Amino acid sequence: MFGWNHDYEYVGVTPGLTPADGTGEVRRVKGRKEWAGEAAVQFAPPKGVSAALAGTVVDGKVDPRDIGAMMIDLSLRGWFRIEKQDDSWLFVQNEFPRDDIITQVEADFLNALFPPGVKYVGLEQMKRQLRGPLRHITDSLYRETMERGWYERDPRSKGFLGLAGRSPRTADGTAVRIQTLGFRKYIATAEAKQIKYEEAAGLFSRYLPYAMIFGLTERWASVIGDVAKAAQLEGYGNIMGGLASDPFFWLFFGDDIAYLGIEAIGGLADLLGDGAGLFDLGDMAGGLGDVFGSVGDAIGDIAGDIFDF
Repeated sequence: MFGWNHDYEYVGVTPGLTPADGTGEVRRVKGRKEWAGEAAVQFAPPKGVSAALAGTVVDGKVDPRDIGAMMIDLSLRGWFRIEKQDDSWLFVQNEFPRDDIITQVEADFLNALFPPGVKYVGLEQMKRQLRGPLRHITDSLYRETMERGWYERDPRSKGFLGLAGRSPRTADGTAVRIQTLGFRKYIATAEAKQIKYEEAAGLFSRYLPYAMIFGLTERWASVIGDVAKAAQLEGYGNIMGGLASDPFFWLFFGDDIAYLGIEAIGGLADLLGDGAGLFDLGDMAGGLGDVFGSVGDAIGDIAGDIFDF
């Protein structure tokens, strides 16, 4: 017997795919509430799915790492730059990139980070400015999962007759989740020898936010670092282009982003530690070490008592 809160999946198609005509027979996922098979490797994220949305559909909830990935994604796409400021970080607004298209929730985030007349924002200021808008940004991400047809109801919805539970994914939602898990497998298993030198810089930037939501930031930086080292040894120089002014400086970029991610996530958690109730801080605290690998040891110093439960 299948529970009311089991996800749906398509029948007769390879897991992760959807019927060619857009319609098809669906059924409840067997055995578990969500699909738990072995996803085929995907060498790119689902088309048109941002890292924040990917993180949301994989586990059915918006959490600080999803918001942090959105922030890093927007920065890498040129909307603002991140500069080291003593022991903290400064966010500096750039001119609007001409060729980049942002979603409504991304626009809401940028407007919250850089209100009218503000172009420079420190980390502490970011915490203050996001305190109010963060709930709206979170709600917008949940709403987008429904608008895309991945859920029929808000993923946070209670179950039948108000019982505790979860809103099930539609068959399309299950397909996107499987594609995302397949892409996670690529990030987790990719080898430097598989990546062309001329593609390394672009792949690093495009896939870094996804590596963040998968908890594979350090691994992805290490793989691309190996590609760059091999290129250096073969006389290709700095293949990372604008990511660094010094040929080897960028190799520390992964650790800096990880450190920044912990700072930002700690800040977001801090915003939500006053009863806002948007995130499960206990689960997040337990997962931060996985998100940023060895630099997870710095959490205690950065986040203070936020994660002390």
